[in-house]
Amino acid sequence: MVFLESIKFHSGKRRIYDVIFFAFISSFIAAVENMFPRPIPYFRIGFSFIVVLMVIDVFSFKELLLLILIKNVSVALVFAYILTPPFYLGLCGGITSIIVMKLMSYFKNAFSIFGISLIGALISNLSQAFLSKYLFKLPDISFLIVPVFILSLITGSIVGIITMILFLDKKNDIIK
Repeated sequence: MVFLESIKFHSGKRRIYDVIFFAFISSFIAAVENMFPRPIPYFRIGFSFIVVLMVIDVFSFKELLLLILIKNVSVALVFAYILTPPFYLGLCGGITSIIVMKLMSYFKNAFSIFGISLIGALISNLSQAFLSKYLFKLPDISFLIVPVFILSLITGSIVGIITMILFLDKKNDIIK
């Protein structure tokens, strides 16, 4: 992944182009994932976060937020659900998971890519569950916590393992 290492030294317009490039790769993956039927409404594995995990050490916090914003808006525009509850749920999940995953990435000795992926999936799904309480006027969301936790373990594991396979040549990204 020498390509990703060289991005660290880009600046100015080139840096913005890098963010847009990875945002649209992530958007493409999310769009393909949106085309498949879902066993649970609004539920996706989140394969687009593979791209986020790949660049989490390369991009700053603001660049990662821009990446998530571009991804969510572009996918919502393509599938015509901009400014609808699924759009807000996805944006909320993306932003909250980026915050936590970026903070965790500063402690590489304590957390692997796999661990960051698990926590990112959990935070994303929990934040979406709490937001759905207000968007859908659910009286009690405690019944969602256990299924969300289980789904987060599954999806975070899948995304984390795929990302680790892509980074197999880096010894420090193997499960600790």
